[in-house]
Amino acid sequence: MLKVIARCFCSRLPIRGRSAETIDEAVARFSTTTHARKQKDTAVPVANARQYNPQLNYRYIRDNASSIQKNCVNRNVTDLDVSQVAARYDQFVAADFELGELRRKRNAVAAEMSKLVANIKQCGKNNSGGDKLLTQKKELAEKGRDLKEQVALQELLVEKIQIKLYEEARHIPNDTHPNSPVGDESKATVLSTTNKPRPATFPSGQPLRNHMDIAMLHDMVDFERAGKVTGSSFYYLRNMGAMLEMALTRYAMDRCIEEGFTPVITPDLIRHEVLEACGFNPRSEDPQTYYIAPNSPTNPLLAGPVTSRDPMQLCLTATAEFPLAAAHANETLPNAVLPLKDVASSHAFRAEGLAGAINRGLYRVHQFTKIEMFALASQDTSDAILNQMVEIQKRLYGNLGICFRELDMPTHDLGAPAYKKIDLEAWMPGRQAWGEISSASNCTDFQSRRLNIRYFPSAPSQQQGQSSSSSATPSSQTSSTEFVHTINGTACAVPRLIIALLETHQLENGDVAVPAPLQPYLWGVDIIRAGMSVRDMIKHKAS
Repeated sequence: MLKVIARCFCSRLPIRGRSAETIDEAVARFSTTTHARKQKDTAVPVANARQYNPQLNYRYIRDNASSIQKNCVNRNVTDLDVSQVAARYDQFVAADFELGELRRKRNAVAAEMSKLVANIKQCGKNNSGGDKLLTQKKELAEKGRDLKEQVALQELLVEKIQIKLYEEARHIPNDTHPNSPVGDESKATVLSTTNKPRPATFPSGQPLRNHMDIAMLHDMVDFERAGKVTGSSFYYLRNMGAMLEMALTRYAMDRCIEEGFTPVITPDLIRHEVLEACGFNPRSEDPQTYYIAPNSPTNPLLAGPVTSRDPMQLCLTATAEFPLAAAHANETLPNAVLPLKDVASSHAFRAEGLAGAINRGLYRVHQFTKIEMFALASQDTSDAILNQMVEIQKRLYGNLGICFRELDMPTHDLGAPAYKKIDLEAWMPGRQAWGEISSASNCTDFQSRRLNIRYFPSAPSQQQGQSSSSSATPSSQTSSTEFVHTINGTACAVPRLIIALLETHQLENGDVAVPAPLQPYLWGVDIIRAGMSVRDMIKHKAS
């Protein structure tokens, strides 16, 4: 009968002639039914394939449900009822308390049985009172079996509630920095502007070209042939387009290494659990992620079913931030190794695209190369690490002669994990618009608690602002370990930087001036000349 209950997790099934009932109803009824308690089958636990041990702060959520709900509204999370999470936590506490009581009774019976067995052995030697003790042993054994099965049922119920609780609570976003603007993208605060925007025309009055016209003139990009191979919004980089990508990635990597970051090449595939733990939690079908279907064991050409609800489902990563964060999952680090700062080169995959002229060309594509900074830091240093990343970004782009502005992003644009987010937008003269080229976020302990990454603080630290509302177990504030803070920042999103460079440094004759910091990575070439091959440009420079 317990096996029947276990099969009711995902559906309502009629049991023993009754109407359809949920697992909670079934477990509650059968836990008080003598027939169910006397079955020899062991209760089957709720399947949970997660390899991480997320530590969400359910007590904090319950005690601060009103302020957390307001934070959700501020962040445009409108489909989440925090009070339901709080109620589910109370349900879990009650069920877990009952489980503890049942285990205590079971252990007491086991201890009593041990004493009784010893007495029976003693009576056997003395040949007196044995029948009465054997009767007591039989009754005690029956009581022990009943309690064992009650414990098994209660464990089933507790685990079921735990999984439901996590599924509901994991969508709660991080707390928000008190100085972050509240509202949509239009509420972003401009903190600074570097370099001057280029006018829309050349001195002669001729309009500037957009990046696609420049790229076609130099045979840098081929969308048409890529469309035959992969589909729309994929592309080939050719000639100086390919060389610019390699130059930009080396330029960004080298500058970050000089700032103390460790170079890394990350996997392009991650488990969905990693995506989820890092804060990407779509409630409906996920339109932005590419999922990898497993091969059929009998026919490798037949793909198996794909579901975003399977924690072990493989998908293509949208940023190196995700595999870098998960690399230290379930680890406790000594404070002496913090901050751990990595800079990774990876491909980024984004399935969803937007139509329209503003997104034409390289601006919004499905696959691109990206250099990402990522750090694990102690709770009292993460703000400083965020500031360091932003300063690195500003130097990278400022030295390339790009006009850009620094934005403190508003609550609607923070996503789930970011406590504070800074974007840099470049002025793209050919598009006559600002376009995002990088972002940097302090995610505090939002990701580390889902990935279970801790550290031993050298001394008690004061947390910055609020602890993540979806984080911190009740005991963590007095524990000898704390959860690290995670910080991420884009060093180079190649297509967007190519757009900014081509449109900013174009010459009226169609040539493109190469900024000085990139020239060492391009054999000293200072002008990308229309109609000239890469080899000829190198020869021309050498002569």
